[in-house]
Amino acid sequence: MYDAVVVGSGVVGLSIALELHSRGIKTAIVARDTAEDSTSIGFASPWAGCNWFSFANGSSDPAAEWDRITYHGLGKVAAERPDLCKKVPVWNVYERKKGPEDALWYKDFVTNYKDLESTRSHPLPGNKPYANYFETWILHAPNYTRYLGEKVKSLGIPIIRHRLSSIDEAYNLPSTGRVSLVINATGLGSKSLVGVEDDKVYPARGQTVLVKAPLVKDCIFHVEGFFAETDDDKDETAKAPPQAAYMIPRPGPEGHVVLGGHYRVGDWSTNADLKEAERILQDCYNLCPQLAGPNGKSWKDIEVVSHNVGLRPAREGGARLELEERRIGQVGSKDIIPGIVNSSKGRQVGIVHAYGVGGAGFQNSLGLAEKASDLAVKYLSKQTKAKL
Repeated sequence: MYDAVVVGSGVVGLSIALELHSRGIKTAIVARDTAEDSTSIGFASPWAGCNWFSFANGSSDPAAEWDRITYHGLGKVAAERPDLCKKVPVWNVYERKKGPEDALWYKDFVTNYKDLESTRSHPLPGNKPYANYFETWILHAPNYTRYLGEKVKSLGIPIIRHRLSSIDEAYNLPSTGRVSLVINATGLGSKSLVGVEDDKVYPARGQTVLVKAPLVKDCIFHVEGFFAETDDDKDETAKAPPQAAYMIPRPGPEGHVVLGGHYRVGDWSTNADLKEAERILQDCYNLCPQLAGPNGKSWKDIEVVSHNVGLRPAREGGARLELEERRIGQVGSKDIIPGIVNSSKGRQVGIVHAYGVGGAGFQNSLGLAEKASDLAVKYLSKQTKAKL
């Protein structure tokens, strides 16, 4: 019935399904949480900030190519749906002056890139001494996820709500029939999904405050310590990096702005920490007092809409994007794994793994989808040739 099954319907899984469809590959999606589940904590996509702000470690990092492709590709999304995607200025402010070795790898292709120093006549946000300035894309995360889901369905790609017991089950579901290729876009699910069970996968807890602040039109970031992990055994005399703060105005008429700056490795809690929320509000106000409105006097005057927590699907060593060839029935006890009927035992199949992007899912989704689809096409072409 289908050429391939995508497992997972977050921004990565949906983007891959659309790319596969554009290449003529008949695709179905199987997922526990689906695009319309915008209040589900079962996946990260609805809770993202989100904007394009690359975390790639230099141009040689594979994620850099995914980010570059996505930066250019989001222009098409903005032209089609400006209520979901638009380009705005971003100010990345910092304390320590950087040298040529610290130059951002993407400065030559983002729009209007500049390195700035604060002056008395032109102070930078938060009165920070230095900044990188450029124009970037912002997305309305929950609405963009729903938009991708609606687009998928409009093209005849089914989204089948089903919780898999193992990855082997995905090759022989009653609703999709027998397939030889699965794309694993399960994010954090790859840590526990039988047949994948990747111990390198971990949650990186994020917490944001959604506020109403229609005067704020730009992204402002102060994220020098964003990825710093808490270590109780570290030298107490060492100077800790500043806690991160950022603000991302959402597209749309509501005047909503996402405030954040929280990254906690290995924390599975999805309950909002109000002490951390207060810290985020204070630090963001110090960067941009306009958050409190024209008559606001302090961070306490910011209009809070909601507190949100999401678990970024991170992975030690970076995201996993690779094609694995395997045989059905090689996980656990093959006699008790659902979906492994007698005719499927030992069958040679392929799986494209595309997970572990952490907080970069939206900003590299189009590039990751392109590269994952390249691997899928390569495998399916090899299978077709083998049958001739």
